[in-house]
Amino acid sequence: MEDQSGLLLHQLMRAHHNAVTAALNALGLRDIGSPRLLWELSTYPDDPAQAPTQKELADRLHSAPPTVAASLKVLERQGYVARRTDEKDTRRNRISITPKGRDAIAQGMDAFSQVDAHLFQGFSPEEREQVRQFHLRMLANLYQIGGDRRQDPPHDPLGPPTGPPPDPFERKCTVC
Repeated sequence: MEDQSGLLLHQLMRAHHNAVTAALNALGLRDIGSPRLLWELSTYPDDPAQAPTQKELADRLHSAPPTVAASLKVLERQGYVARRTDEKDTRRNRISITPKGRDAIAQGMDAFSQVDAHLFQGFSPEEREQVRQFHLRMLANLYQIGGDRRQDPPHDPLGPPTGPPPDPFERKCTVC
């Protein structure tokens, strides 16, 4: 019988997605259609001049600009993000997270932490690190064959910052 590790990984990702969705719903965060986008915005300083543009967000999230535009429109309508015209180039908008968005991120991080605690129950710190290293290697392998549209090597989210890093954990789903 063939190795079914890929199928198992897919099942793990689907179960994680469902668990995160349930945890977010339990916290009343069901209306956030793009928490990953909101989280990305939360990593920027509150200074509007340093807020990213829509294109910069699309690049960071490895998503198509129209996809990001649609998600931003919903998040803006819900009061989680705000657009401001760039002072240096009025053709561009800078996107920033609102206080309501920051509150939602704080609660959402609680949901992710809760799910991760269950996911890694019974794992030692060394085993958790080993799993993380395996995931990074798998990402690098997949990036070599087109698993990322930009073909960048995977960024270690726990490693030292090297400027605006791409997110290797970008998912096509809108919940996680």
